[in-house]
Amino acid sequence: MRYYGAKTKLLPFIEKVVKSTGVNGTSNFVDLFAGTTSVGQHFKKLGYTVISNDTLEFSYALSKTFIELNQQPEFKKLKRHLNINHNKQIFEYINNNNDYNEGFIFKNYSPNGGRQYFTDDNALKIDTHRLLINNWREADYINELEYYYLITSLLKAVNLVSNVSGTYGAYLKTWDKRALNPLIMDEVEIIQSNNKNKAFKEDANELIKNIKPDILYLDPPYNARQYASNYFILELIAEGWFGKKPKIYGKTGMREYEHQKSQYSSKSNALNALEDLVYNASKSKYILLSYNNEGIIPHNSLINALEN
Repeated sequence: MRYYGAKTKLLPFIEKVVKSTGVNGTSNFVDLFAGTTSVGQHFKKLGYTVISNDTLEFSYALSKTFIELNQQPEFKKLKRHLNINHNKQIFEYINNNNDYNEGFIFKNYSPNGGRQYFTDDNALKIDTHRLLINNWREADYINELEYYYLITSLLKAVNLVSNVSGTYGAYLKTWDKRALNPLIMDEVEIIQSNNKNKAFKEDANELIKNIKPDILYLDPPYNARQYASNYFILELIAEGWFGKKPKIYGKTGMREYEHQKSQYSSKSNALNALEDLVYNASKSKYILLSYNNEGIIPHNSLINALEN
């Protein structure tokens, strides 16, 4: 996933630091600001019991799939409904479905809607696939984990054909070559595990009061850019638009995100939020913090918060 702040390149270093604590095996590894779940996935592969959390719905979908799911979903009811035998056939059915629905994405985020996040054809596919997944869930043909597995597949497909430079705060004025490719949903690779890994979508400062981590990994936002605005398209697709039509505005069609603003992206609130989090995380064996030397919270304040 194209994602600002992902720690993929730092994984070997993070693993080295965690292993130096001596906390290994199936110990709890808690990732309170999961993002694309790259860190959680890494430690799940290493055998840790991973607890993953983020306030954004698209991140929660990824966590339900990559962290909580330990094997490929069976899709028993859906297979009976479609009269098929294999998971691969589900995606063949989805990708070959030409009964297009001119929905929210087509009407607002394609050239048809005056914006070019997606080609008209791909926008139609997103609308059609998302509606189909929603209908299957409402008809009880798929359970919660199967639902999020399909949402994750769609998000991964969307990521490959989005006409953006990295974040979704704005679209490109000319078409990126990747955006001209057809959107194709596919099976998602699942990390095998025997542990009871868990995904949450809660305020990190509240969730920490109810869990006891062996390793607590903190990777909070460090500047004023809100992830809810930078990735609003992914959030729209993950949440859907079937119960209540989202309110959007401006040249980019930004959705309202006041309810998802992070206090860690506020200069006046970030340090207090971190101090509160660390205070309530005192039951953790170890706390590992990732931050940026140009972040909102000064280095000395970070050290003081952790020392306290």
